[in-house]
Amino acid sequence: MIPELNRTALEDESVEVPPPVAGFIDISERLTGFEAFDLYATGMAQLYHDTTVDQVGREAVGRFIDDMAAAGGDPDRLVDETSRDIARAVTHLWYLGVWPALARSVHRALGREKANVAFTVAPEAYPEGLVWRTFHGHPPGAKAPGFGTWADPPPGAPPLTPPERAAHGAGGAA
Repeated sequence: MIPELNRTALEDESVEVPPPVAGFIDISERLTGFEAFDLYATGMAQLYHDTTVDQVGREAVGRFIDDMAAAGGDPDRLVDETSRDIARAVTHLWYLGVWPALARSVHRALGREKANVAFTVAPEAYPEGLVWRTFHGHPPGAKAPGFGTWADPPPGAPPLTPPERAAHGAGGAA
């Protein structure tokens, strides 16, 4: 694991997290800006780790982890093209639930026999994508927010004044 990023991912120490997944979560925190708790809460950590290893190979993931450590955990400081593209792919995976096609030069350098195509890793990846959490949204057709919640302002929005409520159809006639 990356020394600078090696902290306990879960407060509940009774829960065992495989070390490779814990290291993957440490890096994913840096790539996504989300806390480990939020990443584990998606239920996708193991699958996303395994997908990354399957797509780029264990050796490339190891180099990527080493490169992130050398960059102080800052993905903007990665100098290796392959590691930069893996960082992009992992970030894409967390936000959209889709493994993207790698840059052709990176795919060629990795020497992978797998097709270099984008794919959704699992049906549950779509509703668990971090993109929905960035704007407190809900994935259409997957996680309905509940009856009538359309009438409530989004989290963090200022409350509507009485004339605005009337103009928006909530609260009776103006």
